[in-house]
Order: sequence, then structure tokens, then C-alpha cells
Amino acid sequence: MLLLFCITSCKEEEPVSLIPDIYSGTATALKNSEEWSGFTRSQKLKTNRISIIVNTFSSQGFLRETLGIGSVKPYFERQNIKSIDGNGFTETSAGYGTWIDDGDVGGDSYGLDTTVHDSFIHITSYNPNNAEIEGIFKVSLILEREGNQTPGKAPEKLVFTEGTFTVKVDPEWFE
Repeated sequence: MLLLFCITSCKEEEPVSLIPDIYSGTATALKNSEEWSGFTRSQKLKTNRISIIVNTFSSQGFLRETLGIGSVKPYFERQNIKSIDGNGFTETSAGYGTWIDDGDVGGDSYGLDTTVHDSFIHITSYNPNNAEIEGIFKVSLILEREGNQTPGKAPEKLVFTEGTFTVKVDPEWFE
């Protein structure tokens, strides 16, 4: 009996993922020339467009960053990111924010740098077997609101370059 207890107690357990299962892909980029990566999900909008959301998490599983590219059309062409708020879902938009504490308190907030005209997203492929899109992106952002956790420490500009992503989408969106 004691031997059975020791065997079952010493059995290696599988690690538990701290990342919610709503994420269906990943994204990578250089953020101000530093390697960056996160988990992706898509959200269908009222129009025939989606938002692609990229989140990063702390080692304890707390939300730390959100990069959102909104009002993306189901096209295999470069879509210029032109606005901060999507202009009523008619223009492709982008924004970024940080999160503090246990992931529910907003930190720094960034909007699209409209003085730079090279922000874009480009869907490069769609796999109908698993309803997954892949693509590339570049986004230039400027600080709109600095959080209270590190006054004076947030960079004035963030530039995501060499961005790549995969994410599952509603199959009806791409047909």
C-alpha cells in the first residue's frame, strides 16, 4: 500500500496552461527592434470585417499587453492602417495598451501614429481546412496616455516591424 502511494504521489503531472483557450494562433514582431510575441484571437465585427487581437501574458498568466488591429477585410492585399478608432468600422485601425496588477488595470495606451503612413496588415494565406489565416503587419504607434506605474518611462513611440501572425477566423468571414 505504501509503495502504491509513493508511485502515484511521485508521478509527474502535465503542466497547466495559464493562457485562456480563446487564443488560436500566435504573432511575432520586432517591437522597437526587440523580439516580441503573443497569442492571437479574432473577433468578427458587425460588418464583414474582423479585429485581430494579440495579447502577451506574465509568467503567472496575467495579461500584460494588447495589440489590436481592427476592421480587417477578408482580402489578400495590403490594407493600410489609417485610423485610431476604425472610423465606424470603415477604416483599418490599430491600438496598443499595457496592463498591470493582475491584468485588469490599464497601463500605457498608444494610438496610431498618423504622421507615419506605412502601417499595414496583409493577409497572405487562408487555409479553409482549419479556417486559419496568416499574414504580415507593420504598425507605428504614439503614446496617448501614460499609466501610473512607471511615470516618465514609457517610450513616446512604438514601432512593430517584421510582424507575422496566424489566427483562426469564422469560415463564413472568408467566403
